[in-house]
Amino acid sequence: MERETSEKMLVLSIIIAMIYCSYIIWLTNSDNPADTTQINNDSPSIKTVSIIISARNEEKNLPNLINSLTSQTYPKDQFEIIIANDRSNDGTGKLLNNYQKNISNLTVIHIENTALGWAPKKWALHNAIEISKGEIILQTDADCILPEKWIYSMSHPFNNPEIGFVSGPAPMTNNESLIDNIFEIDSLAQDAFSAGGFNKNMIFSCTGRNMGFLKNAYDDVNGYEEISHFISGDDDLLLQLITSKSQYSANFVQSNDAIVISPPPENINEFINQRMRFASKGLEYYKINTSTSLKITLPLLYSTNLFVLLTIFKFIQNSSPIFLVPLVIKSFADWWITYNFYHNIKLKWKIIPFLFLSILHPIYIVIFGAIGPFYKFSWKKND
Repeated sequence: MERETSEKMLVLSIIIAMIYCSYIIWLTNSDNPADTTQINNDSPSIKTVSIIISARNEEKNLPNLINSLTSQTYPKDQFEIIIANDRSNDGTGKLLNNYQKNISNLTVIHIENTALGWAPKKWALHNAIEISKGEIILQTDADCILPEKWIYSMSHPFNNPEIGFVSGPAPMTNNESLIDNIFEIDSLAQDAFSAGGFNKNMIFSCTGRNMGFLKNAYDDVNGYEEISHFISGDDDLLLQLITSKSQYSANFVQSNDAIVISPPPENINEFINQRMRFASKGLEYYKINTSTSLKITLPLLYSTNLFVLLTIFKFIQNSSPIFLVPLVIKSFADWWITYNFYHNIKLKWKIIPFLFLSILHPIYIVIFGAIGPFYKFSWKKND
C-alpha cells in the first residue's frame, strides 16, 4: 500500500514538474522581447525624471548611493533626487542635510511620524512623490548602487506611450563568496520570472530596488492610498494597481545598464525576515485587484516546489534515483530561464551556486510560503 502511494505521488510530482517546465519555457520564449537595448548618451526623447528614495538608518550606505546618483550621465537639469529620511535615529538626517548643501538637484525631506493607516515606507515614498516634478518616477533603495546609465536605461521604455511601469534587474550580492552568488542567482531568478511574465503581458511582481512609473499613471490609481496599510508591497502591489486600473502596460528592462546592485542579507535571521516579508502578501493577492495570471501562477509555483520537496524526502528515505526526476525537471526549467536572463543582461551564469539553490529553493519556498502570511516581521532590523 505504501509503495503504491509513493508511486502515485511520484507520477503526480512528475506531471506537475512537467507542467511547470513547459510553462517556464513558454514564458522565456516570447515574440515580444523585453527591452535589452544598451543605452547611449545621445538617446532621444529626454524626459524629466524624479528619483525617489526612502532611507531609514542608512548612514553607512548613503555615500555609495549618492556617489552613483551624482555620477549619472543623464542631463543634470532633467532629473531631481528626493530622499525621504524616514524616522532615522542614526546620522542619516545630518548626512543628508550636508549632501543637500552641495548637490543642487537633491531635495531631502524628514519624516517624523507615520500617518495612521499607512505603512512607514509607503508614507515616506508618498510624501516624496507628492513634491516631485518629473514626468517619470524612478525608485530605488538607500543601500543600492546604480550604473551610470541607469536613468537612461530605465526611462527609455517610456518613449512608448503604452508603457506606464518599468522594472529592472536587482541582484542582491557582494560577489565575494558562494553564499553571495547563491543570493545573486536567487534574486535574479525572481527577476527572470517577472521579465518572462511582462513579455507575455502577464503581471507577476517587481522589486522596489529598481522600478519606475509615469507620474500620471501613479496619479490615475491614487498612488499608494488603496494599499497604504500593507507593510510590504510598495513595489509589486503598485505594479498590480497601475497595470489593472489604468490604460498602461509594463516593461522589464533587460539591460546591463539597468542593473542595480544591493547587498545580500547579512545573516540567516535577516534572510528569514526578508523572505517572510516577501511571502507575507501571499493570501492578500487574492483579496485585492491583482492579475488573474498571478492568482493562477502562485499555486502552480507552490505545488511544484511542494511535490519536488516530497520526492526529495522519498529519495532520502529509500535511495531510489527515480524520485529525483521531478527535481531534475524543475532544475532544467530553472536553468533555462536563469541562463537566458543572465545572457540578456550580460552577466556570467555560475553553475555551482545554481546547484546549491536547486536544492534549497523548494525547502524555503514551501516553508516560507506556508508561514509567511501569518508571520510578524519587522521592516528594518532595528525597528
